[in-house]
Order: sequence, then C-alpha cells, then structure tokens
Amino acid sequence: MTCMRCQGCMAKDHFMDLLESSEDMWLTGWRCLNCGHVFDPVMERNRLRQGRAAVVSTGRASGQDRIGIQEEGDVIPGLAA
Repeated sequence: MTCMRCQGCMAKDHFMDLLESSEDMWLTGWRCLNCGHVFDPVMERNRLRQGRAAVVSTGRASGQDRIGIQEEGDVIPGLAA
C-alpha cells in the first residue's frame, strides 16, 4: 500500500480506541513509515460520508514561487500574534 500524502510505504499498525468503550478497544489501520500518516478505513468512510475527502498536498500553493525570509517586525496576514 502507498501513502496518499508522500507515496511512502505503509505498514499495518494497531491503534487503541480510547473513546469507544462499547466496542473493541484495538483497531487495525495503516501507518506511513515515511511521514506517519494514518489511514483507517472507518475514518476514511466517515470523511467521505461528510463530503470532504482527505486533502492531499501537491506541493506549492498556487501563485507562490518561493517562500521569502521575513524581516523582524514584518506582519504576516492571517497568523496569530
């Protein structure tokens, strides 16, 4: 299996579900050995049901060629102080 985010190798992993006490506490999913992204079929099904599939980064944001170095005192819009 290949990671949707970085195309790295995915390995089967076991996770503990601390919120659901009525069902099994251990879940099986996939974790990327490269970036750590977790793929769980139940989480993916819920994302699709809500109408927002997992977002995969394709690299740079549109319109940006490079990230500039900010000088001290510069304000970056949209970031908290």
